[in-house]
Amino acid sequence: MSTHEIDTILSTLSIESDDSLKPFFQDFEKFYEQKLWYQLTNRLKEFYLDDNSTSLRLRIYDTFILKFFDRINQFDVVEFLLLSIKNYTDHQESINYLNQLKSSFMELDSKKQRNDGLEDHSNGCLLIDLEIARLYLFQNEIIKSRDILDNVESNYLNKMDTLPLKVINAFYSVNSHFFKLKNDFNNYYYTCLLYLSTLDDDTKRTVTPLDLQNLAYDLSISALLGDKIYNFGELLHHPIMSNISNNSNFEWLFKLLNILTNGDFQNFENLINSNVLSNIPVLSSHENFLRQKICLMTLIESVFSKNIRTLTFDDISKSTHLSKNDVEHLVMRSISLGLLKGSTDQVNEIVSITWVQPRIINFDQIAKMNNRLIDWNEQVTKLGEQIESHGKSIWV
Repeated sequence: MSTHEIDTILSTLSIESDDSLKPFFQDFEKFYEQKLWYQLTNRLKEFYLDDNSTSLRLRIYDTFILKFFDRINQFDVVEFLLLSIKNYTDHQESINYLNQLKSSFMELDSKKQRNDGLEDHSNGCLLIDLEIARLYLFQNEIIKSRDILDNVESNYLNKMDTLPLKVINAFYSVNSHFFKLKNDFNNYYYTCLLYLSTLDDDTKRTVTPLDLQNLAYDLSISALLGDKIYNFGELLHHPIMSNISNNSNFEWLFKLLNILTNGDFQNFENLINSNVLSNIPVLSSHENFLRQKICLMTLIESVFSKNIRTLTFDDISKSTHLSKNDVEHLVMRSISLGLLKGSTDQVNEIVSITWVQPRIINFDQIAKMNNRLIDWNEQVTKLGEQIESHGKSIWV
């Protein structure tokens, strides 16, 4: 396409745009004419992140970006398209746009000469496939989405050592959405943490504060309801939790996670009795499970906080508010979950603990460990002084 036609397209869009966006179109024209593709790409990124550009994004993509998409990074092209169709309610139309771009990439690669030093567009096509899988989930076509995810995982994620971070991040993002729809709390929790750990700077800029808040909320719910998740330390220390810990509407949820982490049975009861769960159907329907979970967490905290390897049934019963008849079942449950290793003596009503599952601890738990180390140091010092006082005659 000639420079004159590009100028006409950009001028038309500039006239229709908000005044704050007009400098963008001037730069687009200048960088395009000078073939400064890197500078043009960065300016387009700024344009797409401007809230005022929403209504013009798809037109910019259709009439401008597609004219030189082969000159810029393939991931940036995909990202421009994704931002263009982000608010589309017609998911099938969005899928069509993605398939059209994939076909364009494949057509470019078919004309590519061997050993020409240029990168093919296979990774861009892979990213498009993952985004199509995401749209299938929006359409409730679970099987189609799962087929794409399984294909990417088995043929690329598990076989290739150097897959681009953006593709890996997209896989975890779509996969976590799949697990959310399936109410698979365990897999959603771990996959979502992997998604957060693979966010690159460009992707972070496209994530809104509301997205982060919803993500923190969903992660917290999955941590509470996952039947294999008994360590919230990694989540509680993650920066994303500031999106609910500093929000009065969700502060109770952050508090509940801390209560379970500390095995604080009394505060758990107080929070439950405040009827805060009644407004959250998914939690209120799992209240019995949460009560089982606080008992297990209280048992773990009891073992961790005490500098002893044995606990009596009475100690456990008192801390967990369970009857003595239920203590053995609680201990066996914790052992089967891999939270503890040990044995029970039914006759003497004693539990011997040999191992506790490693976990990330909070500052209160660190303080308890510090106090234990101080006590241990004092005991060693006293023992050394006793040995010295009783052994003087031998040493002389």
